[in-house]
Amino acid sequence: MPPMKKKNQNKYLTVIVSALIILSLAAIGYIILFHPDEPVDVRPQAPQKKQAARPKPKTAGKAKTPVSAPAKEKAVAKAVPPRLFVRQAAIIIDDIGRDMTPVRELLSIDADITFAILPLLAHSREAAETLHEAHREVLLHLPMEPLSYPKEKPGSGALFTEMNQEEIIFQMGKNLASVPHASGVNNHMGSKFMADEEKLLTVFKQLKKNNLFFIDSRTTPSSKTLSAAGKVHLTVASRRVFLDNERDYSKIYQILMDVAATPAGDAPLIVIGHPYPETIRAIRDAGEVFREKGVLIVPVSKLLKKNAPSGIS
Repeated sequence: MPPMKKKNQNKYLTVIVSALIILSLAAIGYIILFHPDEPVDVRPQAPQKKQAARPKPKTAGKAKTPVSAPAKEKAVAKAVPPRLFVRQAAIIIDDIGRDMTPVRELLSIDADITFAILPLLAHSREAAETLHEAHREVLLHLPMEPLSYPKEKPGSGALFTEMNQEEIIFQMGKNLASVPHASGVNNHMGSKFMADEEKLLTVFKQLKKNNLFFIDSRTTPSSKTLSAAGKVHLTVASRRVFLDNERDYSKIYQILMDVAATPAGDAPLIVIGHPYPETIRAIRDAGEVFREKGVLIVPVSKLLKKNAPSGIS
């Protein structure tokens, strides 16, 4: 073979070998960068779905997740905490102590209801003990003289404007003893007594002495609660809504819907009702709406500003 021809063949072989080397290096680089089994490529593909990446260690090379991914997202959605509560309200049920049946029905409701117990009744103490064991807040529902007396009688343990200071203190002691675990007091009737500041001062001094608060049921627009509370530095608050002036389920439920839609304000949102079947049913049915709207039912004491010098309106 002539030297020139041999030289040309060697040149062609050199070019071919060089090309093969370059192609091999390129293939190796491609495999390193883009091989589907390489973990470097798997991690950045799902940085926002850490929950989907957890079960993959055993099947790292298998990307069969289109069916299981939605199911996993549903499981995660169920574990998401409920909507944050943005407002608080208290529901006080008055006139407890006559019968234990409504107490048990109310305790079955998933809401931290407050119970106001009338003194010296057949089930006053039993109700107080049962509610205390169930970690529910108890109030003494203190009977007071109404303007309509004697046509309307406030019941056992009532305070009257004709009583002197010693008689009021004595009666309050008996009433409190019959309702153990009471953290506060609210008035039963009392449209006449609540308008007598001198008599109310005697009551409030006793409450202050016993480290109790007072909730004004607002049975009269002439109530002297704020004036008397300011003089003894008693923590007080007032009812804002009555649930069941009419024992009609639809109307009671609508009032609760209005409460759920009430914006947060300066005054505590305190609702008062009675242990009627219609009221109990409406409170039970309204629970889900309260949760959806971010309204949490709390013991009434949670809404009070402790050590308020002049009360809360």
